[in-house]
Amino acid sequence: MPLRIIEAHVPVELSDDALEILREFSRENWTQPGGRFGAIAFSVLGAQRTGEALDRLHEQLADRGGLFVLVQPLDGVLPRPYATQLAEERAATRSAAAVSREEVYASIADTARFNRVYAALVVLASVVAGIGLSRDNTAAVIGAMVVAPLLGPNMALALGMVLGDGSLIRRALFTNGLGLALCFASAALLGLGLQVDPASSELAMRAHVSIWDLVLALAAGCAGALSYTTGVPTYLTGVMVAVALLPPAVASGMLLAQGQLSGAFAALLLAGGNITALTLAAMLTFLGRGMRPRNWWQEESARRSARLGVAIYIALLIGLALVIVIFERQLGT
Repeated sequence: MPLRIIEAHVPVELSDDALEILREFSRENWTQPGGRFGAIAFSVLGAQRTGEALDRLHEQLADRGGLFVLVQPLDGVLPRPYATQLAEERAATRSAAAVSREEVYASIADTARFNRVYAALVVLASVVAGIGLSRDNTAAVIGAMVVAPLLGPNMALALGMVLGDGSLIRRALFTNGLGLALCFASAALLGLGLQVDPASSELAMRAHVSIWDLVLALAAGCAGALSYTTGVPTYLTGVMVAVALLPPAVASGMLLAQGQLSGAFAALLLAGGNITALTLAAMLTFLGRGMRPRNWWQEESARRSARLGVAIYIALLIGLALVIVIFERQLGT
């Protein structure tokens, strides 16, 4: 189970209150003088309870004086936490959001920034995937999905919708759009230089789209959001998300460069449907996990943003599903 250490800086007169609050969530608590406001209350607890602990600290202490809280991951603790304490933490259900919203926001927002490293990884992943697709090299395609940094921007877009954070939404849309454009352009250039056989199994697989592909993307979006809100590593779910996004986008660019318009459209339709399904599933998962603004005056705006986002993506998904069904029937005839 992932562990966290909470470090709450409070005035000396509030140190006992902070310690009492933290004792509700863990048996490993202590205070010491110093810090930003005169005293520091520490607590070692499972990642599943940090969200609720931070909520309680904010509700009880934020308006009574200074409060500054740090949350850090712990690689190990000796002696190990009590088994009974871990069982209590697993059984805790008072707060739907396990990992604190601050942890989730920080980990997602940082991955939604477009920079040279992100661009380089997208281009490199596209080249590796393109070569793998053209040569039926499944290992190369999987390796490209490990490299591709496509999880962050999609999760950031979903979280921004849920929190009503316009800045995060705009940044995620920019990073996502530019990243996919780079992926498509790199694949198209690669398609011009390679001998691409549209009948190869890896390419043909991406040139065929069905409703079940949307189901896969829904599962990937749910898994990605769960990985962030439960504190588990995101690299495996990142590969799962890349399965839904990178190969079809690369296949579309390569097939278009070869003049295979029907296959390119099918792969592009698959990529668009996957993006829509993935983002919708992530939004619903974040809502289910209790992600919402900490301040009450932001909650109404966040609710409106979440409702609008879910409605838009449901409509898009239904529309794309209809297009996919029609396209499949036309191919069948």
